[in-house]
Amino acid sequence: MGFTSPRALVVLLTALIASTFTWARADAQSLIHLKAGRIAFYYDRFLLEADGNVRVTTDQGITMTGDAFSMDLRLNRFVIAGHVHVASPSGAQDGAALADFFDFNRVYFVPVTAEPDRWTFLNNDFAHPAKGREMPGDTFALPDLSRSTPFLTSTSAVVSTRNFVRFGSSVLDVYGAVGLPLPSYYLNFSTNQHMGVNSLSGATYDATYQFAGGANSISALHGRYDPTNNWYLSFEQHLASQKAYAVFSVNPATRPSKFWNLELSDQPTPHFQISTFTQLHTFQFWLTRPLEASQFTSVQMTQALPHSFVQLTSTFVNQSLLGRPPNGLFFDDPSHTWNPDHGSFTNLGVSSYELGRGSPLRLTYRYGMGVIDDLNLPYKIWSHYLGFTLYTPSIDLSHREHDATQKDLFFNAAFDKQRTWYSVPHHIDQTSTTASLSRIMDSPHGHVTSYLQYSVGNVGDYYGAAQRIAYPVIIAQNGVIDRGYAAFRGFATFRTLSFGTVFANGSNFALSVVARKHNDFPAPVPGFFTLPPTDIFGRYIYTPYFGQPPYDLTADVRMRLTPTMSLDVSRTYYFNFGGMRWSPRFVIQVLQ
Repeated sequence: MGFTSPRALVVLLTALIASTFTWARADAQSLIHLKAGRIAFYYDRFLLEADGNVRVTTDQGITMTGDAFSMDLRLNRFVIAGHVHVASPSGAQDGAALADFFDFNRVYFVPVTAEPDRWTFLNNDFAHPAKGREMPGDTFALPDLSRSTPFLTSTSAVVSTRNFVRFGSSVLDVYGAVGLPLPSYYLNFSTNQHMGVNSLSGATYDATYQFAGGANSISALHGRYDPTNNWYLSFEQHLASQKAYAVFSVNPATRPSKFWNLELSDQPTPHFQISTFTQLHTFQFWLTRPLEASQFTSVQMTQALPHSFVQLTSTFVNQSLLGRPPNGLFFDDPSHTWNPDHGSFTNLGVSSYELGRGSPLRLTYRYGMGVIDDLNLPYKIWSHYLGFTLYTPSIDLSHREHDATQKDLFFNAAFDKQRTWYSVPHHIDQTSTTASLSRIMDSPHGHVTSYLQYSVGNVGDYYGAAQRIAYPVIIAQNGVIDRGYAAFRGFATFRTLSFGTVFANGSNFALSVVARKHNDFPAPVPGFFTLPPTDIFGRYIYTPYFGQPPYDLTADVRMRLTPTMSLDVSRTYYFNFGGMRWSPRFVIQVLQ
């Protein structure tokens, strides 16, 4: 299947999402325009503080001025105090303090009148105050910020309650050392999970600058680093409603090898969802003519049923989108080849929800069929599969009457099996068995969780009488035949014994250590197989793999650097197997 079909599907889904944004009803929100001599935002506490000629204008046409302003974005309320003046369509009034509780549609006000009084305005009706009512004890309470440092400062801000805050010209605090001037800054704190969808790949460090946005959109520039690309910039655009989203990104934007990602999703009914992911890869210097261009698109449709769900997944691949080069082989740069291949893979499957809920043994099952259409093959490859997972919930072996978790011992087990049949006469069996014991221990110094796990994975590719034709004797590059691999006929076993311990001291520090012993068939032989490729962090992309070292030890440390930033460092040791000691590099990530 060619490029036209996935492109048409993406266009169709884009139209569906556009219609979703048209009819989607926004939640009830208030819009506040804030101006002051200084506005400070405290990210760790989600507080907005202002002082000096404070001016607040709401979307109900009400204007308030005062000396100081404080808004708790999580509690969704604000206080303005000191020489308060309130002007509304129904008139004006001076006061000492005003507090607006948006969730309850109540405004509490201390007016300046001949006799001391307190007023309550209900549903923003400033023409008819309810006088003399009792007020909450913390109505006009202001936070203690003596030990806090603002994340940024500005002179103007727009707040959409329960949704976002957008600052004008701002100065960003860079770890308490340098003030970074910015033309604008946007922060979304809504409960819409679609606003948090990310289409960027992983990175060691990501500094995100959200320079624009609204109730349904975010525009962000990312300064990123990873060991493969080093420092670079990326761009990401979000559009989202309660039932749909569209996320576009280019990453890295400042490197020749660029990935242009488009992620779309729409849920037109409560039980049906359609989503796509399209990635265009180009090798080009800035926006000049690419030396390479390839694309793949994955389309997924999911329909929920009473006890299961049906899912249709199709993936379309185009290895080269550019025309055939003049010499038929290479572009001007011979390292960039032209590949006309394109194909597709489609799978229709049914998966059940959890069966046996409430019993000591649970079950899920799955079945389906698929087809591979590859132009390199003279025929299509059809397949169908059937699989199930049998597992236990966490079983407390401590047999305690109460609900305490200290020093409790838990048992978990799972068994998974799947068989896949192919139109080319063979079938593949995959079996996985896992059992584990875990213990949770709390102490005054922190929280400790330890576990012991044993797992066995079996993979068999069955060709019957043609088994040795499909899997001939493996010979290493130096001509050596290993007896273990000579006995290999397409049936492998991976046994792993794991022991892990995690120590966490609240949210400030965590240390995990995992030791594993592998007993595989075929047994590992140093240098017999090449190691699997690594991702940008230096981790092997897949595991287990043939030739895996028999022992490994992985340590991971996570520590909080600031109230909004943590550092995670991990590495694996392989006990000098075949000269392998440490993993290719430290895996370092800065998390925000």
